[in-house]
Amino acid sequence: MDSTGAGRAGSGRPLLAGSLLAGAGLVDVLTSWAHTAGDQFVAGTAQGMHAVDIVAWAWLHVAIGVAVALAGLLVLTGRRGTVLFAVCCALPAVVVDVLLFPYAPIRALLVVALDGAALRLLFRHARAGARPGAVSAARRPGRSAPDPLPGSPTTGD
Repeated sequence: MDSTGAGRAGSGRPLLAGSLLAGAGLVDVLTSWAHTAGDQFVAGTAQGMHAVDIVAWAWLHVAIGVAVALAGLLVLTGRRGTVLFAVCCALPAVVVDVLLFPYAPIRALLVVALDGAALRLLFRHARAGARPGAVSAARRPGRSAPDPLPGSPTTGD
């Protein structure tokens, strides 16, 4: 496996990035689903205690988590355009996780780390494929011998 997460030789699919996105989406869905129950958080200030309801944010987070998990699974197929779709799903997921950091800090750190690693792999994969004449490590031909010396029996001279 090369640094872009491509698996089998010639596949050119960022398998690691897709797996990370699917895992991050699953974590988002499962943990955000628990916040949809309607339990309120309480914030203490100098003016007193205030109830903070994040149910709408939790439903938004569930929807984004489903989109990220789906994008991760689509990236695993290796079809064109899935990398762009995955990036467009993972960036809002990172933003929403950062906004909800005070309410679930461990989950937010975990998901942002997974999404960030997947985004880095996807950007590297896209950049390697965009260079004209570039050969990714997954498509690089096997080890070859140097050219034979002139006059050697293998050259036919």
